Amino acid sequence: MKLSIISRKLSSRIFTRFASTSSAEPEETTTTKFSKIKTSLNERHQILVEGGIPPISYDFEKQKWAQKQRFGTFGMKSGVDIRTLWPTVEEVEEAKALKFYRKHSEAFEIAKKNEADKAKAVKDKLAEIRKNEEQYEKKLAEYYASQEKVEGEKSEQDKIQERRIREIQEYFGYWIDPNDPRFDVMLKQKEAEEKKAEKLAKRLALEKKKIAAGV
Repeated sequence: MKLSIISRKLSSRIFTRFASTSSAEPEETTTTKFSKIKTSLNERHQILVEGGIPPISYDFEKQKWAQKQRFGTFGMKSGVDIRTLWPTVEEVEEAKALKFYRKHSEAFEIAKKNEADKAKAVKDKLAEIRKNEEQYEKKLAEYYASQEKVEGEKSEQDKIQERRIREIQEYFGYWIDPNDPRFDVMLKQKEAEEKKAEKLAKRLALEKKKIAAGV
C-alpha cells in the first residue's frame, strides 16, 4: 500500500514538473504538412524526414513500450501522457522480485571492482608474457634437445615404418594413415610395381648385352 502511494506521488510530481515546463511552449501534437516535393515515401516517413511528428496510426503505437519510445524521441511535443509511462505497483514488485534493480552505491562498487579485476588480469597477462619471453630461448633449446632424444630412441621398426609412409606418400602423391586398411594394399601395389619395373630393367639390360655381344 505504501509503495502504491509513493508511486502515485512521484508520478504526480514528475507530471506537474513537465506540465509546468511545457506551459511556456505550446504543444505541437499535430504533424507537419507535406512539402511540395514529390517523393516515393509514404506519409509517415515523409513527416519524419521533414522533422515532424507522425500521428499515431497503428494499434501497437498505443502500447506502453511504444508510448515510452515516442516520448523518448519527441519529448513533451509527442502528446504522450507521462503518467501512463510510470511503472505500476505490480511492475515495481516484479522488478524487485527478479532483482532487476540495484542501488547506485552497489552498482558503483560492482563497476569499480570489475574495472580493478580487468586491470589486474591485463597486468598478470603482461607479466606472464614477459616471463615467457625471458625463458623462450631456454625452452626452445630444451624442446629441440627432447626431439633429438626421441629421434635417437626410435626403434629400427619405427624407422622402417616411417620410411614406408614417406615412400607411399611420394609414390601416390598424398599422405595416408598407416592404420588405414588401404595402407597395406597400397604398399603391396607399390612393391609389385617396383618389382615389375626392376624385372623390366634387368631384361632390357640383358638384351643390350646380347646386342653388344652380337655386334
